[in-house]
Amino acid sequence: MPEAPTLNSPSASSCDRPYVVSDGEKRAAAEFIRVDSFYDQGLSRTLLDLKATSALEWDPDPSWDNTEEVIDAVNEVSPDTVVAQPFPYVEGLESMMETSEQSPGFLGYYAATPLTYSFSVECQNDQGNWYKLSFSTWTDSDLGLIDCNLKLDSKAPDVARNAYGKYCEKS
Repeated sequence: MPEAPTLNSPSASSCDRPYVVSDGEKRAAAEFIRVDSFYDQGLSRTLLDLKATSALEWDPDPSWDNTEEVIDAVNEVSPDTVVAQPFPYVEGLESMMETSEQSPGFLGYYAATPLTYSFSVECQNDQGNWYKLSFSTWTDSDLGLIDCNLKLDSKAPDVARNAYGKYCEKS
C-alpha cells in the first residue's frame, strides 16, 4: 500500500502502466428506487421513480487519451466491473407486477443498496501524482409486492417492512 497519495493537477496526456490500489468500499442503507401503488384492478400510480445509474468520478479529472486502458487496470482489482451505465431494474419490477395480483391496496417496490468503491491510480510516467477514482453503483436489489390491507408478517424482510411503514401506513 502506498503512502498517503498526494493529489496534483493532471500533468500527463496518457497514463502509462497504471498502478491501481483499492481504497475500499462503502455501503449505504437500502433505498427505494421505484414504488407503485394499485388503486383499482390492474391500475396503478407510480409513487417514486428515481434514476439509478452506476457512475465514475475522478479527482482530479485526468485528460488521458487512454482512459479505457486505465479502467481495465482498475477492473483487475475491483470486485465489480467498473462501467458507467443505467441500473436495469424496471424490467424486473414490471414483469413481477404483470404476473402478480394487482388488487387495490397492493404496493410494488424495488430497492437496492448504494455501493461506492474507491481506488487510487498512479501512472508510471506521472509518478507522485495520484488520481482518485470513485465508482458508485448498486447492489443487493430487492423487489416485492405487498398487500397494504393486511398486517405485515413480523418475519418479512426489512425492505418490505420499510415499504409498508413508509407507503402503506400513510394511505
